[in-house]
Amino acid sequence: MKIKGLLQLQQIEQTIDAAQTELEREGIEEKLCLVFRLALEEILLIYRERFGGDAAFSLCFRKWNGDLKVRLSVAGEAADPFAQDSFILGELRKDFRNAPTWRFKGQQNQVYFLFELYTTTLKNFMFSRKYIAGSRKLLALTVVCQIISALLGILAPAIGARIIIAYTHNEANRVMLIAVTLLGVQLLRNLFLVISNQGYNRIYTRTLSALEKDLVSNVLHIESRCVDEKGSGLFIQRITVDTSRIASGFNNIADMVTQVLNYFGVLCAMFMVNPFISLLVVVIIGVQCIMELWRTKRLYADDRIFRSANERFSGLVSEMVRGARDVKLLNSEARFTETLNDRIEEANEKKLFMQSRSWNAKLIRWEIGEFGSFALIAFLAYLIARGLIIPSVALIFYNYYTELGPNAVKTIGNFMDSIADFNISNERIHALLNSPEFPKEHFGSVELASPKGEITFEHVDFAYEPAEGKKVLDDLSFTIHPGEMVGLVGKSGCGKSTTFNLISKLYEATRGRVLLDGIDIQDLTHDSIRNSMTVVTQNPYIFRMTVKENLKVVKEDMTDEEMEEVCRLACIDEDIKTMPYGYDTLIGEGGVNLSGGQRQRLAIARSMLRDSRIILFDEATSALDNVTQARIQEAIDNMRQGRTVVIIAHRLSTIVGADRILFMQDGRILAEGTHQELMDTCEAYQSLAALETSGDAEPSAGIRQEDTPYGGSRHEGGRRRHRD
Repeated sequence: MKIKGLLQLQQIEQTIDAAQTELEREGIEEKLCLVFRLALEEILLIYRERFGGDAAFSLCFRKWNGDLKVRLSVAGEAADPFAQDSFILGELRKDFRNAPTWRFKGQQNQVYFLFELYTTTLKNFMFSRKYIAGSRKLLALTVVCQIISALLGILAPAIGARIIIAYTHNEANRVMLIAVTLLGVQLLRNLFLVISNQGYNRIYTRTLSALEKDLVSNVLHIESRCVDEKGSGLFIQRITVDTSRIASGFNNIADMVTQVLNYFGVLCAMFMVNPFISLLVVVIIGVQCIMELWRTKRLYADDRIFRSANERFSGLVSEMVRGARDVKLLNSEARFTETLNDRIEEANEKKLFMQSRSWNAKLIRWEIGEFGSFALIAFLAYLIARGLIIPSVALIFYNYYTELGPNAVKTIGNFMDSIADFNISNERIHALLNSPEFPKEHFGSVELASPKGEITFEHVDFAYEPAEGKKVLDDLSFTIHPGEMVGLVGKSGCGKSTTFNLISKLYEATRGRVLLDGIDIQDLTHDSIRNSMTVVTQNPYIFRMTVKENLKVVKEDMTDEEMEEVCRLACIDEDIKTMPYGYDTLIGEGGVNLSGGQRQRLAIARSMLRDSRIILFDEATSALDNVTQARIQEAIDNMRQGRTVVIIAHRLSTIVGADRILFMQDGRILAEGTHQELMDTCEAYQSLAALETSGDAEPSAGIRQEDTPYGGSRHEGGRRRHRD
């Protein structure tokens, strides 16, 4: 592919769109496509400013040795764009795995981009075969049965041809002998065909299970930041759709190989009758096969773009289902529907474009086939007229071609479609498992045998987008000692929840160190970190399970006594008793049929089942009324014995009794001390306390009564606050 134009704004924009589309067709990951788009735009604008809008440029795409090479050529004097004073281009260049390069050749400024096309059909089969490792014996038996079936399929047409010849020579006895032989061959072929198909079905089921298990396990280890950026739709599509396509790909490809072998048998029978006419048939079918290869190559590229658009659509559908109540309460149905409709249109337009190009290519292939059929009929008629063949031979060839021609080409087309589908799904799964686009959490090898609960931040910076330079945490340093109860307070957005995410290693610091018991958290094992702490979030997720099963997620061997005790301490036991089936009551997805306070108290009960040294409460009492909060406070005090408790609080009443309070502002610790010390020395803290007392800022100023689906009503704290 080659794009030419002038450095005019409209042509630059069109070129960038076409270039990004080409990268998407080649399966380049989404983030890298965006980085390339921004870098290309910046380079073209740099050259436009240098040479003017009438300067010519060209953009050339070329695949070579498993890589995609992109060359931008701009006419003019030597000008290295990477030597220009462009901060944006300098930062973008770091995001390429293979940094773009510049050279001046033949009065042309040439900028080269290199993208690795890391998968081929062979590599995809090598990648996928580990998922059928547990079915190797069954696979060997299935392949043997398939080969026998295919060989018998090759033999059957040759025997059938003898029947036609015997008929034309009026040899009734010979016809019966050949017919009995053909019956035996077909019966055996069908038997081995059924055995092989049943074997492939078992392999499909086992392969699908292995794929889904591996993918689910890997998704849970992808960095939280990546999951937040990508959205749920992408992961749902790949776990449910692409795994199924890979598993079924083995069956489809094996089945089509059998069909191709059968058609090869028909072709062999034709060569046995007349090699010269058979060559003509091979040419006619070969031209159609070449057309099919061209069609599937284009389909392969278009399908990548469609699947990306479909992921964006399914992601929004997932959000719509989970956020349906909020959409209604915000009266945003019309706007949300409009956005969803745009995504639907985008996905369906991509699919329509893909299908239209495919059908146009099929039409050309069909027309070639029809001309081929006409040519064969005319040629056979000519041979009969010249006395070179007898009519029975012409009949055999006409019947064989009628069976072989359209069906063989269609099967080969379907085979190539299956290969393309298999490759795309493999690429998407491979990317999810191995690509830098989906970075995995990394842990060290140091075991923390007996955690004490000390937390230390040493000059920690954190930014969601480091290239933008906007820090959420800025040179943050503090130490929380074992057994302390510490409150984190500050205005929304000051970095409180981000601090929790770094402690639990959901995110990693941009600079500085987070220490657990004096050991860098980067050096600790997964279990050392996650088993050392329990986090109760502001918006806890309750699974679509019974109350008991939601608690068993934390502790499988939980006893009924333990379950009832933690629910009593969390002040949720009375609510559970009013539910239709008590602890066996099914909770809706996300706890939809519980009030906000009930969800939080159930989450607190769930956390109490873990014997963790560190307990992190991320505004976990925000939806509770004052009476219930007091009871939860008592439960927290009971949990404090020998444990480190850190509480993010918007309601200062939650942490008045804390050993220390860290007051955060703009990602730093502005002041620290007890509640009274901060009231005496920190004006910003005094202002926050005054706002709460006046009822202007926090829900403790008022109580609302919230109806619950189970058991009448509960008094819950007022409006809930947003996280950082």
